[in-house]
Amino acid sequence: MRKLFVATLGFDEKFIIRSLIRNGLSIGDSVIIFAPKGYLQDDKSAKAAEAVKEIVAKILPNIELRIEEYNLREGFAEEICRIRSVILSYEFDAVIACLSGGMRALILGVFSTLLTLNSYRIIIEVEFENLEHYIRIPLNTLKTPYSNRWLTILDYLSSGNSVRAISKSIGLSPATVSRIINDMRHYKLVGENNQVTEDGHFYMKMYKSLSQKIETNI
Repeated sequence: MRKLFVATLGFDEKFIIRSLIRNGLSIGDSVIIFAPKGYLQDDKSAKAAEAVKEIVAKILPNIELRIEEYNLREGFAEEICRIRSVILSYEFDAVIACLSGGMRALILGVFSTLLTLNSYRIIIEVEFENLEHYIRIPLNTLKTPYSNRWLTILDYLSSGNSVRAISKSIGLSPATVSRIINDMRHYKLVGENNQVTEDGHFYMKMYKSLSQKIETNI
């Protein structure tokens, strides 16, 4: 699986490096770092960018690393369009975006751009400032419609139940359950062998409390 690593540049390279190491650089992957226009004029930003280049070169000498400057003073919509064109100029199966460093406007611009990429799997990672923990979010799951029926079937699938067993438990035909699973597969909640994906588990965690709250209010 070809990964496109996207990151926003601040004064500290640690956030980017930790994300690269955590997710593993492989042959065929690429790295894009978005930096404020004129970042080389700031010693801290320039040193952080150089440190990332050195680490990436040590891990995989031939990997492509590109630094794109983001003009914070230009039109926001125009910059989103430009960032989108830069990202889509690469071939990849998934995007891993480290949005832990840099100016708020820069982070918002890259995040807004990633929201427009509906056909790709996108993972957002944000590190805690003290580096003790990080948040990992499958972005498209936030745009996936809520369905209590989906939640129920995902719960059964995560416990290893077959389509026939689920059908019997919830009172739907096997054909209907299979159709629902195919719908969820479109949103990458379920894999080819009906296993619940990382996105599916995130969906379950995110909506279980909501489902319980709805039932309580009723």
